[in-house]
Amino acid sequence: MEIQDRPSDYPIPVRRVGFSGVLRRITIKSPEGRVQLTARIDLYVEVSPDRKGAHLSRNIDAINLLERIPEESWSLEGFAEALHKELLELHPYSSSAVVKLKTTYWVPADFLDIKGLEPVSVRISVSGGKERKTYSTSVTVKGLTVCPSAQTTTSQLLGQGGLTPSHVQKVLLKGNVRSERLSVLRIEEMATCLWASLSAPSFTLLKRLQEGELILTAFRNPKFAEDVVREAVVRLWCRFKDVLPPSSIITAEVLSLESIHPQDVYAMAAGTPQDLAGIDCAPLACKRGVNDVKAY
Repeated sequence: MEIQDRPSDYPIPVRRVGFSGVLRRITIKSPEGRVQLTARIDLYVEVSPDRKGAHLSRNIDAINLLERIPEESWSLEGFAEALHKELLELHPYSSSAVVKLKTTYWVPADFLDIKGLEPVSVRISVSGGKERKTYSTSVTVKGLTVCPSAQTTTSQLLGQGGLTPSHVQKVLLKGNVRSERLSVLRIEEMATCLWASLSAPSFTLLKRLQEGELILTAFRNPKFAEDVVREAVVRLWCRFKDVLPPSSIITAEVLSLESIHPQDVYAMAAGTPQDLAGIDCAPLACKRGVNDVKAY
């Protein structure tokens, strides 16, 4: 008997034990073909109250399934699902496991006449047992918002309408889709829906005229943090409603890095298919890219 298989000193279950931050190169399919990504992976299993420990080297064995899966079959969600299944096979004494995958994905962004390949943060997780699992896909984008309240106040102070001054924030907007069924959601489409929910997206490179166009468009499209998260939930729902099961939850979170306050602003909104079923999706379908924002 190995020491991990011996009885524990205290009859307390260990909910998660494993490796955090395992780096691995993986290949996935995308509309542009195969893409190689560097992923940071967390792998955990549950240990029962009567067992001393888990055989953690098996977690790395699970990652080595990479060598047995055809590259063309990989998606981020499918890869995480395969790892989760392998963990439970290699740890028969565990009733549940958790796989978390973090990476940076480069998404084509198209706004007005501005085009760029922009980085977005992606997190995929699979948790639960063999029979019942929870799947989560998160995408985080960067952009900006213009405060509508300050813009209204300056308009009154100046006695004029139009594009009056306001304060502008850099924002981080995260969209998350969680369900009990594996669904492969295109990262590009999630990012597009999120960017379109902001006053404007941000770009790595902007020429002078592009800067001006982006700023003017953002000032024509002022939004509170509350507006952003609500619209993000609706846009994600409208884009993916046909593939999501009834148990799904769509969540949006925004962190607004305030320019005129020492503190920042946070907002979160969530909706289920039952909450969102009556919404008219025609204006917010997110199928044509970030240029959707020009409708405002």
